[in-house]
Amino acid sequence: MGSRRVLVLLALTGGGVAFVLVATGSLIAGSLAGLLVLGACLFAIRARVPEDPDRRRLLALMGGLGLAAVAAGGAAGAVVRRLTRPDPRPALEAMASDVGSEYLELVTRSYRAERLGDLQLLVTPYSSSNYPQESLSLAPNDPRSSHAITWMYGERVPIVVWSPSRIEPQDHTERVTLADLAPTTARLIGFDEFRAADGVALPGIPSVTPPVQPRVVVTLVIDGGGWNVLRRWPDAWPNLRRLMRDGATYRNAISGSFPAVTASTHATIGTGAFPRTHGITGHNVRRGGGPVKAWGKAGNIDPTFLLEPTLADRWTAWSENRAWVGEIGYQVWHVGMLGRGGRPMGEAPVGVFWDEDGGGGWKPHHPRLYRLPKTTPGLERLDELSAGWDPPAPSPYDPTGKKAMCCFPPVVRYQGELIGATFDSEPIGDDEVADLLYVNFKAPDYSGHVYNMDDPRQAEVLGAVDDEIGRLADLLAERFGDGRSVLIVTSDHGQCPEIDANGGVRIDPIQLEEDLNAEFGTSVFGLVQMVAPSEVYLDPRALRDSGLSAEDVAAFLADYRYGDNIGPYIRPAAVRRDRLHQPSFAAVLPASYIGELASTDLARFGTTAYEDADPGGMPDVTW
Repeated sequence: MGSRRVLVLLALTGGGVAFVLVATGSLIAGSLAGLLVLGACLFAIRARVPEDPDRRRLLALMGGLGLAAVAAGGAAGAVVRRLTRPDPRPALEAMASDVGSEYLELVTRSYRAERLGDLQLLVTPYSSSNYPQESLSLAPNDPRSSHAITWMYGERVPIVVWSPSRIEPQDHTERVTLADLAPTTARLIGFDEFRAADGVALPGIPSVTPPVQPRVVVTLVIDGGGWNVLRRWPDAWPNLRRLMRDGATYRNAISGSFPAVTASTHATIGTGAFPRTHGITGHNVRRGGGPVKAWGKAGNIDPTFLLEPTLADRWTAWSENRAWVGEIGYQVWHVGMLGRGGRPMGEAPVGVFWDEDGGGGWKPHHPRLYRLPKTTPGLERLDELSAGWDPPAPSPYDPTGKKAMCCFPPVVRYQGELIGATFDSEPIGDDEVADLLYVNFKAPDYSGHVYNMDDPRQAEVLGAVDDEIGRLADLLAERFGDGRSVLIVTSDHGQCPEIDANGGVRIDPIQLEEDLNAEFGTSVFGLVQMVAPSEVYLDPRALRDSGLSAEDVAAFLADYRYGDNIGPYIRPAAVRRDRLHQPSFAAVLPASYIGELASTDLARFGTTAYEDADPGGMPDVTW
């Protein structure tokens, strides 16, 4: 009997070890440790047991009991771990209530379960998420910032539809979004069969009247040229003011989804759908088990990242490829306005980006799927434009190498000449089937990231883009006459003003990852896959192994403070000692919770607690 008691105790030892380890950490580690202890005990006992069938059967029975004990211990440990961890729901509900129903609607419009990061980071107004290299080189009053936000100062964008003799001057205050641009273009070209998943035609836009299609519709995006930037530099855009006076202007337009970033909003412009439908939920998306850059590698993109066909895709198919469609942008994200584009007039569509990684120069997004215009200005022309430009005083933040000219007027003028060369060398507007051209000027956004929207360099480059808007409007009027072309000008998002001067704080992704791993990193798998400016990707295996949920991690960050997030590599002079107790996040919302919100009435969350999130509100008429 004594030996049997010993055997039972030894068999239960493995279960006890499993219980302790699982209750404090990893299910896999606990189970393996319990089995290892059980196996070692049984091996030691077996070596001392004579070749007696009854004793061997008893040993086998004890082994089975041990396995059951390990399983029971592991399960009990997981239950104890779950019961001893605070319920995350009250924290999630409180954060959601602070954000408010209007902003939660923007967040739910990006809910695509298989694409979205596990935690969506909603920084407080005027705060910003760093990129790792920014944290490592942070300086006092550092101007660099991110606009991966949900607040209205980042959401409000201009929309103006200009076509003399086709569209009468009009002012609109209805709430509209970038998802309305594709159905608006469809109405203008008489494509009644087009149905957008989320957008509708802008109010006041007529169908095909006069009873002919426009020869071409050009959609031009001032990247980073939202209303807070335009208001900051009111004298920098006289040509845009002219179009606003003469066209249909929508003063209450917003990007329409969170985060207000380039990749998502350009796909929204192209498809008439929000990220929940088109799938470009941010600059990164989940694919193949982890986060990857949306669209893949620049110059060799994968169009299947976009889950919804664009208006251009559908128009070329409907017109049996008689329509010309194209896109002239600066980065890979801008192809979201065009999509694949079919085979217009038997050729690949024009789809252009600036090859930063290859040292500069215009390149097609994919060598087989897109092409350059038949005529493009050479790089020597950019050298000529740069030689005639008087640069501002050097800044410690000046881009170098592949991005050296990203923020300055010469590259804007150079892109304007590419647009002119495209009209001269391509059959745009040559027949009665309307053609579609999409353009993005990236420089204002780049300037805002590097120098900040409050720096005079922003006014300079915004003025350069405005010059190109004027040139393009004049080109359309001269080439096609009144009513035979349409120019739509908008922006994809606003920008973040100076963080230190406006009371914000910075979120350091390096320290955030370390803190999450320190609090929850008990799994044999790494918990954090990536921290991006607006989201965190977690390893689902680590969550299962640790008996955790993304809700647990989000609740932990509900009380995360700026002072908690200062890495040891941050220069002391760059630390805002007066803001150590300031919250880093307005909310951290798990994707699973956002999925629940997407199917409920958001009105219960009321108005936002952040009254400073929409300074100035809807802009006044100043043109």
